Amino acid sequence: MGLDRATIITLGSALPPAIGIFGRLEGLLRQPDTGLDEIVDLVRVDPALTFQIIRLGNSAFYGLKNHCDSLEEAVARIGFGDIHSLVGLVAARHACQQDLPAYQISAVRFWENAVATGQVMSALAARNGTDANTAYSTGLLRNLGRIVLNNHVGAVRYPGAAGAPDLAAWEQATYGLTGAEAGATLLEHWRFSAATVSAVRSHVAPATAGEVGAAAMLHLAGAAADGWGFGLAGERPVWRDDPAMLALAGITEDGWRELVPAARLAYDKVAGINWAAAA
Repeated sequence: MGLDRATIITLGSALPPAIGIFGRLEGLLRQPDTGLDEIVDLVRVDPALTFQIIRLGNSAFYGLKNHCDSLEEAVARIGFGDIHSLVGLVAARHACQQDLPAYQISAVRFWENAVATGQVMSALAARNGTDANTAYSTGLLRNLGRIVLNNHVGAVRYPGAAGAPDLAAWEQATYGLTGAEAGATLLEHWRFSAATVSAVRSHVAPATAGEVGAAAMLHLAGAAADGWGFGLAGERPVWRDDPAMLALAGITEDGWRELVPAARLAYDKVAGINWAAAA
């Protein structure tokens, strides 16, 4: 039951438009001459995204001193760095609104895992000097391909960790590719960075990646999320946070021990967002 690239992209086209906008935004922010108008014009393509960015900018989560009435005001006051984080957060939220019955994953757990992984990736980037925006995007969208496989007309129900303890191996045997590979195909199509695409594709086995450091970072982020109780069934056996994996990610053992609690505090802040007030 293999899925080819065209099928994956077709299934991906049904996902919330904010995800594709997030990828294009990241590309714009990598260009030094990008202006405010370009950012605003891109975000405005999705009215739901625009509305939530303005509402989040006015919420206690972000805490701007003056009320924003327009997207232009929100972007100008929030700044280019933080607008990337907010757009990513909203895009991930839109993608995590429904349960994934084929995986027996609730929408809540899917969201928790995405946000936890994103926060650890940001903390890792701050430690090893890699690009913070790229790292955050990679963490948030790690499991995008599983939404695609879940929505496939031939989706098969995952039997759970007791029946298939290695989730990626089960995906490969069932679909001819893993959820990570499906996600990487979409992210590449949406023009996310080569580092993000490579990391998502190979993070279960980082040594095989073209971007080994990014893949190892994502592997560690997955391990941390699992350690916080936000893991996905069938993934726990693959995670390692041993010295060899830390070395691949460019992080010391002391640095890892320090950043995980800090990332958890950042996660707790995001988890406390009142989405009803920003919806």
